[in-house]
Amino acid sequence: MVPVFETFSERPLGRTLSILGKSYLHLLRVRLKHLDIDRNYYALLLIGSMDGVITQQELALMLETDKVSIVRVVDYLTLKGYVKRIRKPDDMRKRSLKLTEKAILAIPEIRKSINELNDLVLNGVDITRIHELSETIRIIKSNMTENIQTL
Repeated sequence: MVPVFETFSERPLGRTLSILGKSYLHLLRVRLKHLDIDRNYYALLLIGSMDGVITQQELALMLETDKVSIVRVVDYLTLKGYVKRIRKPDDMRKRSLKLTEKAILAIPEIRKSINELNDLVLNGVDITRIHELSETIRIIKSNMTENIQTL
């Protein structure tokens, strides 16, 4: 018989967080199902927040992911008509990312859906505990970053 994880500390933390993330994205997809994209909403918000002066490399840093993943994100959003790549005049190898009119129109709804979904999933959680959760996640992330070299 395979042993069952009996306490939270025995379960892989990454698995628990992954399940939460997938469930959250599913709920967000349902709320935004009328848009013709089903992912990368946060990337759109970040690009929009930088007003067309962000490179793919900068976006990768903001999203804390690798360049290859960002190319896929930007390719997807470009294919769907939400993002344009614009060559930078000072460095022809780099491109700025700019939202299209289609994306600009979708941004307020994406923000609203995220805010409403956050309220929904955090319903019943005291604001103090929400702040504690945020701080706990920051500490976990810091611990992982500091210890990545020791593995």
